[in-house]
Amino acid sequence: MRTRNTGRRKGTEVAQVYVGPSPDLKLDQPVRALAGYRRLTLAPGEARRVSLDIDARTLSSWDPGRHAWVVGSGRREVFAGRSSRELPLRAKAVVATG
Repeated sequence: MRTRNTGRRKGTEVAQVYVGPSPDLKLDQPVRALAGYRRLTLAPGEARRVSLDIDARTLSSWDPGRHAWVVGSGRREVFAGRSSRELPLRAKAVVATG
């Protein structure tokens, strides 16, 4: 994700990334789960590329039958923006296990 300060003063923004549910898991999953965030302070006119690593636990759901966390594989939707209510960037990602 790329963020730019279009204002005339220094500004702070929090870039957030959410992941959608796994189609391969037959467990209760949130519609969107916060996968990570990064707080940025940018000078006027400054732009910065933001990247976040998403760990396996974030992509997992608790399986009470197995008493373990299970990674939700398959094609998952990824959302990015400034808040859970404002996610203008969307993409699909394939999560593979093994």
